[in-house]
Amino acid sequence: MGRAPRTVRLLQTVDPGGETPDWKGDIGFVPTVLEKAAPASENTIAIVCGPPIMLKFTFPVLDKLGFARSNVYTTMENRMKCGPGKVRRCNIGEIYVCKDGPVFTAEQVGRMPAEY
Repeated sequence: MGRAPRTVRLLQTVDPGGETPDWKGDIGFVPTVLEKAAPASENTIAIVCGPPIMLKFTFPVLDKLGFARSNVYTTMENRMKCGPGKVRRCNIGEIYVCKDGPVFTAEQVGRMPAEY
């Protein structure tokens, strides 16, 4: 038996007022657009990229939609300074974004200090 084909569904949105005449995506805040789109969580991963405040409001929506935090991925490269761990300024508690990331699951982010 073969595997079911994999599909990718990309949701793009821009904050109200940020759209241009040629914008084809949604207009609205990420958590609102995500809740409206209501993607199925079964056999699905979510990849969320954006500033920390957006993540803090988006993760609860994914929880509500049934996504396991271990299936939600995000990046924190905005904290990186050097890459190889020499500067030691990208830490969030005991975690160094440059060495331990920059990709983390929402489950890992949930164990980080609130400073992220």
